[in-house]
Amino acid sequence: MLHAPPTANGDDAAERRRRRANRWHTLRSVFAAFRLAKQPDAVKYVFMMGNAQDEIAEGQRSRGRMRDPFSSPELEAMWQARYCPPRYDLERLIQLPPDTLGGAYARHMKANGLRPDFYEDVAPRHRTHYLRMRMRQTHDIWHLLTGFGTDEFGEVGLQGFYLGQYTNGQSAIIGAGAMLKSVLRARLRDLERHAEAFCTGYCAGRRAAPLLAVRWEELWAEKVEDLRRRYRITVPSGDPDAG
Repeated sequence: MLHAPPTANGDDAAERRRRRANRWHTLRSVFAAFRLAKQPDAVKYVFMMGNAQDEIAEGQRSRGRMRDPFSSPELEAMWQARYCPPRYDLERLIQLPPDTLGGAYARHMKANGLRPDFYEDVAPRHRTHYLRMRMRQTHDIWHLLTGFGTDEFGEVGLQGFYLGQYTNGQSAIIGAGAMLKSVLRARLRDLERHAEAFCTGYCAGRRAAPLLAVRWEELWAEKVEDLRRRYRITVPSGDPDAG
């Protein structure tokens, strides 16, 4: 009687374990999305979803089953150096002119009552987790540069932009969740706006230059409009029917 080689059995067992782990992480993501729909300001559920999706994505990335953002030498260098600048000092940045990245960012944060240190300060577990932490640190810089506001439609638009830049499940879940919530609440105008925001963001993210490895902290003194031109970032036009 023929038997499969031990290595094949081992590979099969490892694949089954990965699938079970992925199902668990998917369930955690769905739970977090459900809770987030009820409590949009509960950042802990954003972190839960992101962490669960990171585990799935890292497994896929490391086995070559998805487009690897770390194929960028610049991003790989950031990971190798564990590049992590100090938390942003808004009082120092607000001294810069309002049309600079640092000056505009500080004013944006203060005007919206936002904190630059809302994210977890932990050691990255792997490359995908490092990228997630970096995106959290620079989240409001991307808001500013892309022109997407901090309301729910702006957040959906920015998630579309993220997905246009790199493959990540969290952005897809947030976008789909916002649209599903609109359907379930019979708010079809909101459905239109969510879909428009996500699609606009996705297309803008695909058109823009790769931004994941940009060290924005070294560009505080540069003008926002110059950075948008350099990185091909197009700002969405306003929605005349919004509100």
